[in-house]
Amino acid sequence: MRLSGVLGQRRALGQLETEMANRRLAHAYLFVGPMGSGRGSTALALFQALNCQDPGQTACGQCPSCRRAAAGQHEDLAVLAPPNDQASAQIKVEEVREMIRAISFAPFGGGTRLVLIRQAGQLNIASANVLLKTLEEPPPGNILVLTVQDPGEVLPTLVSRCRRVNFLPLEEGLIAQELERRGLEAKAARLKAALSGGSLGLALALDQDRLFATLERLLGHLRAPGGALEDWALAEELVAPFRGGERLDRQGLVETLDLLALYYRDAAVGAAGRSGAAFLEASGLLGGAPSLAPACRGFDLVRACQGQVLANAAPELALTVLLQGLRQEAPAA
Repeated sequence: MRLSGVLGQRRALGQLETEMANRRLAHAYLFVGPMGSGRGSTALALFQALNCQDPGQTACGQCPSCRRAAAGQHEDLAVLAPPNDQASAQIKVEEVREMIRAISFAPFGGGTRLVLIRQAGQLNIASANVLLKTLEEPPPGNILVLTVQDPGEVLPTLVSRCRRVNFLPLEEGLIAQELERRGLEAKAARLKAALSGGSLGLALALDQDRLFATLERLLGHLRAPGGALEDWALAEELVAPFRGGERLDRQGLVETLDLLALYYRDAAVGAAGRSGAAFLEASGLLGGAPSLAPACRGFDLVRACQGQVLANAAPELALTVLLQGLRQEAPAA
């Protein structure tokens, strides 16, 4: 049976479809890829395919089992997730123990139960250790799916007990087409797709007006007189939303910096006389953008800073150095 309702991800879907056809599905999976790339949708599609009451080439989507699954109300589809999006949010050990107790019983519908653990990197040490034995050999009729952006987010002992399925960032064109299908105007769809980082979920959540306001503030800061202290203060403000206790959401901070990277990319495209500067055209900021060489240098500086943040550099320091470098490339006010 083929999996349906997932945007892109042909390789991941092909892997799961082959394993279904050969009756070689694993008892536990690690879905690895960016948020919004279809990991959760694929888990739902797998569950529907395994439990559809009118099996054909794809799950029918109309039988009681498919409809309950789509509504998130199926008795054999369970989801564990952090309580919120803060970096400090954790999946608690009590929740994991309750899930283990629940799956000790046979699936209610007589088919296959699927437990989806979203953002499994948010399992604390106690939760992860409680999960280990069950993950190695769940009771019959159960499949566990853990989603992460990077396998390094979870204990190696968890990774070793799961079969890995890789999810790639979605292509911009594919995201734009889906946004247009959902009723978004074409230019706005291209803009959100360009800012999405390959994540449909992020594209759907983007607030275009807020993004433009944030970019205007950053550019205004770069064009105004100021030194390292002013840049450090702004860096602290930019980093603060991504700190939660002792944790830092480095990936989230890097994605925020994509705003500046896209600005300099589009500035270079426009300065070179090429089409495709969708972001700046939509924002009205194209007229004040830097020329080709400064735009290219600005883009390189932003990408270098993103790499430093991901490589565990002190984020406030990395951003301050970035802002100092970008001041030299900022056009005059």
